[in-house]
Amino acid sequence: MDEKLGHKKNSGKSTVSRKIIPITELRYFYKSLSELRLSTITQLQIVEDITRKENFTKLISWYNESKKHFAEKYENSEESFLPDDLSHRRSLSINDKAISSTQDVISVFNEKQKEDGLIHVKVEDDHNYDFCYIEREVSPYRTTNSEFVTGKSGKSSGTGGVDFIGWNPTKKLPILGEIKVGGDQNPFYALIQLLTYLSELSTPNQIKRINKYKLFGNIPDLTHETSFYLYILLVNKDPFKIKKGILSKTQKLAADLKKPAIPEIEKIVFLNMNSKTKEILKI
Repeated sequence: MDEKLGHKKNSGKSTVSRKIIPITELRYFYKSLSELRLSTITQLQIVEDITRKENFTKLISWYNESKKHFAEKYENSEESFLPDDLSHRRSLSINDKAISSTQDVISVFNEKQKEDGLIHVKVEDDHNYDFCYIEREVSPYRTTNSEFVTGKSGKSSGTGGVDFIGWNPTKKLPILGEIKVGGDQNPFYALIQLLTYLSELSTPNQIKRINKYKLFGNIPDLTHETSFYLYILLVNKDPFKIKKGILSKTQKLAADLKKPAIPEIEKIVFLNMNSKTKEILKI
């Protein structure tokens, strides 16, 4: 394997070069939270430990090391993050009942945005968190003819991607968003997902790729100094019933991670969508 370029030649007569997708320390952590199926209580214990004293600096180190690793080992500037033709994607129907899936939330985004092009977040006299929804299910490492460094196919199921990307028109900054519905409501897990995606999307190679293929639409080009909003949207008919222990601890951790600690993070925003009224408010 060519470690510098992240290429690997197939065995036998073929000389086709397969691109290698690296797996960073942060992505291994994210995968372990998922594959071990750790309970909310166990994850609460993890976040409590991370927020104790200065332990959160270890998570910052993981982020920085992971971004450096991904920057050195991955480059795919000749391919967009999304297929040119998105018509193969399952169309999302309008759900008139209570929201029960991530797809339902995206449908609500589409409906809300028809009014004035914005999705409004309810905060007293504050429109800083209103946003434009752009696209769903965006993989940071969409790569044709690829495999992970472990040998697993780059098209393997369960490799994950950002639930949605958007744009904050007030601050003129990009948004990476995760949606948690019902039993999937774990803001700490969502935060680790978003940190992983950010480390894989904010490298110099990936910023060039974002600009080249206009991932966030017709906006000014992003630079290495661009910061991102991270939106964590929980869905619950009653925001006061959200698992408060892990939410409050995750919010504390989020405050420690935003810039200047991690310059690429403008702010980590926690939202709740009422599963019946579909109103979105900042929590």
